[in-house]
Amino acid sequence: MEGKHDIVSPIFKPKNSVVNKDEFIPRPAAKLQVDNIELTIFKGANLSLATDIAKVVIRYAH
Repeated sequence: MEGKHDIVSPIFKPKNSVVNKDEFIPRPAAKLQVDNIELTIFKGANLSLATDIAKVVIRYAH
């Protein structure tokens, strides 16, 4: 006895929100400069990813 499996294809719909690019202002939360490398972390960024990137910049910039 075989079971019947239907293949369901995903449907992606864009959100109907209007983004006004003039109103969007990125806000830096922290700036780090090591030698000739400058790293800017913005508010809302993934903190663990930003921390890992900062560690790598500090480690390999010397």
